Amino acid sequence: MKYRAEIDGLRALAVVPVILFHAGFESFSGGFVGVDIFFVISGYLITTILIEDIEKKRFSLVNFYERRARRILPALAVVSLFSIICAWVLLNPIELNKFGFSLLGVATFTSNIVFWRSEGYFTDSAELNPLLHTWSLAVEEQYYVLFPIFMFFAWRFGKSKVFWMIVLFSLLSLALSEWGWRNKPTANFYLAPTRAWELFAGSIAAFSVQKRGVKANNYFSILGLIAIIFSIFAYDESTPFPSVYALVPVLGVVLLILYGAKETYAAQILGSRAFVSIGLISYSAYLWHQPVLVYTRITIGNIELGLGLALLLILVTFILAYLSWRYVENPFRKREIFSPKSVFSLSAVSLIFLLSFGLLSSEVSKNVEEQLALDLSTSEFVYFSNIDERSFVSSRLNLPLNNVETLVMGSSRMMQVGTATLNESVLNLSVSSASIEDNVAFVGEAVMQVSPNRVLIGADPWLLNRFNAKDRWKSVASLYEHWAKLIAKKESNTLNSKAFFSPSERDLPGKRSDFSFFKKAYNAINFNSGSLVARGGDVEGIAKKAYDGFHIYNDEYQSTTQNEMKKGFDNLLKYNMQDFEIDVKAKTNLTNLVSWLKRSGVEVYFVFSPYHPNLYSKMLSNNSVHIEIERYLKDIASDLGVNIVGSYNPKVNGCMSADFYDGMHPQELCMKKVLNGISR
Repeated sequence: MKYRAEIDGLRALAVVPVILFHAGFESFSGGFVGVDIFFVISGYLITTILIEDIEKKRFSLVNFYERRARRILPALAVVSLFSIICAWVLLNPIELNKFGFSLLGVATFTSNIVFWRSEGYFTDSAELNPLLHTWSLAVEEQYYVLFPIFMFFAWRFGKSKVFWMIVLFSLLSLALSEWGWRNKPTANFYLAPTRAWELFAGSIAAFSVQKRGVKANNYFSILGLIAIIFSIFAYDESTPFPSVYALVPVLGVVLLILYGAKETYAAQILGSRAFVSIGLISYSAYLWHQPVLVYTRITIGNIELGLGLALLLILVTFILAYLSWRYVENPFRKREIFSPKSVFSLSAVSLIFLLSFGLLSSEVSKNVEEQLALDLSTSEFVYFSNIDERSFVSSRLNLPLNNVETLVMGSSRMMQVGTATLNESVLNLSVSSASIEDNVAFVGEAVMQVSPNRVLIGADPWLLNRFNAKDRWKSVASLYEHWAKLIAKKESNTLNSKAFFSPSERDLPGKRSDFSFFKKAYNAINFNSGSLVARGGDVEGIAKKAYDGFHIYNDEYQSTTQNEMKKGFDNLLKYNMQDFEIDVKAKTNLTNLVSWLKRSGVEVYFVFSPYHPNLYSKMLSNNSVHIEIERYLKDIASDLGVNIVGSYNPKVNGCMSADFYDGMHPQELCMKKVLNGISR
């Protein structure tokens, strides 16, 4: 295959924006499109190799996979080893648990699926994930596994038909991505079916170049370069991606491949020594940048790096990239140094090693929620924003609890309600963005455990939103399914209902795997094994933590100015309210839960926590769905004979701007005003 220096230059144009984007340079808000550039390049190069091998009848699947293993696995193994060492030294148990599953994804080429199931790409938690960037490698690896097989078997129908099959697959994948960003945005971002068209765009370009050669056209090649640069600076995390918007950088790369012959201006720029030098080490640079940035952020305890430190870390990234390119990547590409047999053997050993440490990391940090629940079983406010909240609350219900007068169940908007708020004993089981399934699972079990006289249910606007049902409650699916079945029975009440947790198990923190040696080793070398405090630049993540009865929203939140609050109002209007549609099953669940509580002699209240006055004004002026949903929920409460407390309108209860932590989280002073009529 004839070497094209401008392709290496394109790699530089791909990797640098990605690194700058992850390092926090706001000007490179669309730097994530660098991944899309890599996809097109990979599609072009792989398809070119396959066409030539198949036409010359020298195609071998084993040889193809051997070349891919030489190219991908050595540097990946080295960076993964570095990440493992840092993880065991720096990550707390919650973070180590997530890291373990990430490592399993790396070893099985399914990182994109792991991150699809766990977190979004643009969240603060993603900025603290050292292996997040491997999602794109997984997409390419899945392409490498399947596409050669397709090409080999489809070739019998003729080269032209194979080409048109790929065109058809591309169009279907693009259409799927257009549907995906509207309906399943996280899956759309991470999964191969909605990314395949970008790789296939490179494949289509390969067929064209193989037939007609590379053309020299300054207008088209410069247009391609401009398209890529435009997307890097014009796009941001709010841009639907991938979608038709991705056509801009993708077609930009295709134009450069088709019309960027070496004599064109664009090819001369990309083929310059600076671009080519960075392009040669781009794979290693891509691998190194995320762990270097993440572990530094964890060490300093802040997502914001600052200009000087960010530039220093970028320099460190490229130094490490050069070293791994020269001493790891290059030697493994030479058959005289590493034979095919040794490559496959070392690949197998490295993947088994990564699998083993992935399992070990997840096992060593297993059951942290249960242990934390046991340690804090006597505390009232026990929220931690970086653990699996639902597993934590479920673990609390599996421990001995004292009877209380009032049970509180809601979202983070209800977390400030405690014993001091109502002047009576309170158990608050609120979790972030509480769904009706959370209410069913936790209220059902808690009523059996603590025998409250009344239950306060946070009537958040998203409670019945079909779009927002998703999978949040899946970690307590068994608990939910147990209570959903019980409360659906018309004759059921606490006298004939059965608790999910048996009394004999309530004094146990949960089943544990016997990894005591490794747990001791982790505790011995780790700097943060006892720290479960969220860290990073996420104010809410830092503030929403509680120990020993202190309020959840601490000084970090209280220091937020009114002007800082206003910046987030537009996003809060959309929070969990996308494509609002009443979930009939959720409404049935709510009705069943209230009916069961009333049959059990428990008084039920719907609590409408207020919004910030300025945000509520925005709701009114924008004719927001929040206003309609408040009326709808109050009608349901009236039909069910449920007490109504509060309003989304802060003026109803006299809450002022100073009584809020941000647009949607009222301080305890405001909640005291809301609940004044029912407090003792």
